[in-house]
Amino acid sequence: MNGGNEGGRAANGLSVGGRLGYGVADFGISLAFNLPALFLLYFFTDVFLISSAAAGLILFFAKIIDAFISPAMGYLSDHTSTRWGRKRPYLVLGAVPAAVCMVMLYAPPSIPGEFQRIAYAMTAFTLFCVFMTMLSVPYTALTADLTVDSHQRSVLTGYRISFSVTGTLVGAAATMPLVAAFGGGVSGFGAVGALYALTMMGLVFVSFFSVRERTARPARDPGGGALARDLRAVFRNRPFIILTLGVMMHEIALNTMAGVVVYFFKYNMQSEGLIPAAFAVLMSASALSIPFYLRVSKRRGKRFAYNLGMGMVAALSPAIFFFAESNPELTIFLFALVGFGLGTLYLSPWAMVPDTVEYAEWKTGRRHEGLLYGFFFFSYKLSVAFPGLIVGTVLSLTGYTPAGPQGPEALLGIKALLTVIPVVFVVAGMLLIARFPITEELHRRMVREINERISSRT
Repeated sequence: MNGGNEGGRAANGLSVGGRLGYGVADFGISLAFNLPALFLLYFFTDVFLISSAAAGLILFFAKIIDAFISPAMGYLSDHTSTRWGRKRPYLVLGAVPAAVCMVMLYAPPSIPGEFQRIAYAMTAFTLFCVFMTMLSVPYTALTADLTVDSHQRSVLTGYRISFSVTGTLVGAAATMPLVAAFGGGVSGFGAVGALYALTMMGLVFVSFFSVRERTARPARDPGGGALARDLRAVFRNRPFIILTLGVMMHEIALNTMAGVVVYFFKYNMQSEGLIPAAFAVLMSASALSIPFYLRVSKRRGKRFAYNLGMGMVAALSPAIFFFAESNPELTIFLFALVGFGLGTLYLSPWAMVPDTVEYAEWKTGRRHEGLLYGFFFFSYKLSVAFPGLIVGTVLSLTGYTPAGPQGPEALLGIKALLTVIPVVFVVAGMLLIARFPITEELHRRMVREINERISSRT
């Protein structure tokens, strides 16, 4: 993936090596991201001994702070100029301190007072989120620089998301056994945090040396008011706004479900040993579904593929609510089906957002991929912030007792957090995605007219 089309468009074709080199970093990034997404609330409440309400607020406020950094990071990457490109340097600049903060987060010192533990957890988690944003926003924005072909972007995204889902699968299935193998408790989580941090850092370096940016048209141009103009372009980008709001609804649903799986198996089903299997089938089914959604996307469009999978998730949630607690085998089977539906959420949004970059260029004559991805990540961070607050609040209101036996109200609250509450957000997101206007035909027209415009100026 070295060189090609300097000063112009990237070639439509991407080698398998180039796709692998770009995508492999997301295995490590997903390990780092999903350890907090799947286990941090549990680590805070049952290991670090912070109340559920305080733990939820930590996740909420840290992600709110992080969310506002994402657009700024995108804008900065658009306006960076180095010998290594605009976005690639941030892979290294973000990965190293993020790895350090990850170790700090899961290997805290002995802190006797809860207030002091809350302050430490808030600081470590916020710093971790900030440095991961420094890494992840430029990394994902590279997709728009590697090809302008809409289907090729889906394929490239499929490679990256396959690594991402595999990383999530490994983290989800292996974390608790590894924690136990390393002694359990804080020491076990600390060892796992260090292992995942080193893996993430190493794989990001592999991607840094494997790819080159191939679109050499910087976002900055002469004249004042560039930032205000770019922000107006973002908020007037109707497809981007629709996609961002729809994805935000779906990510709130997913993160609410993910954050409570450990509690559901430990307390509702009294089957803590099934937690790795539940995550394994969920993530394996998601990974296996990606080729299916790629085919559906090519034949019926990205919008159809997206809502097909999310509709499956909405349809299966009531079965989990009514039948899961009494039958472990049925529960694992239903988790596999839900995972197959969720595969579209790992693929479709990331294949659709680059098309909104062309939409902005088509309308305004300027590219803002970094800024658009920054705002896209803004929605992701909010979607992680609110589930932490939702789960922590519901657990607190229903009388959840950390590491102790739970009453009927707490068990009902956990089950509702896994099923009923997420379905509301899934349906809201589907209604939004149904209005996404960029079809394959419109995208080809946009690219053709952009190229004609560029040719007329040369």
